[in-house]
Amino acid sequence: MRAIRKVEYTKRLLDEIGLGSERLEFFHIAASEAPMFAETAKKMTERAKNLGPNPLKSDH
Repeated sequence: MRAIRKVEYTKRLLDEIGLGSERLEFFHIAASEAPMFAETAKKMTERAKNLGPNPLKSDH
């Protein structure tokens, strides 16, 4: 799948610039799988909270 290759490439770029590839993930969830979508969104929200703010953003 082309999208998966692009996500993998982007994850490598995120690591190279110091942002971290764990901030990006690809999920293929059918519209009929609402509970799975909700659980995935919950997990990614928790992951984002644990990772904290953008390490490249300066607070000036």
